[in-house]
Amino acid sequence: MSKPKFYQAVLQPIDDVLAKVYKENIKKYGSPMVTMTERMGSEDANCPICGKNEWWLMPVESSAVREGGKAYIECLGCGYITHL
Repeated sequence: MSKPKFYQAVLQPIDDVLAKVYKENIKKYGSPMVTMTERMGSEDANCPICGKNEWWLMPVESSAVREGGKAYIECLGCGYITHL
């Protein structure tokens, strides 16, 4: 039996999360095809549960992304999860 492996995630600021998440749309159409207001309700992207606006972009290896097939984010204030 092999030893368990553990990995550490490091939070790094992302300048333009829509460009990162929707890079294929940008290549194909020249824009992400969605705005922060359309996706999150406002440009401030406040969490609907706690009102904070700091989010963790979940890695592609996470179960939410693998199962949902979309980019998922988690509120750093309360843990609320939604897709971006």
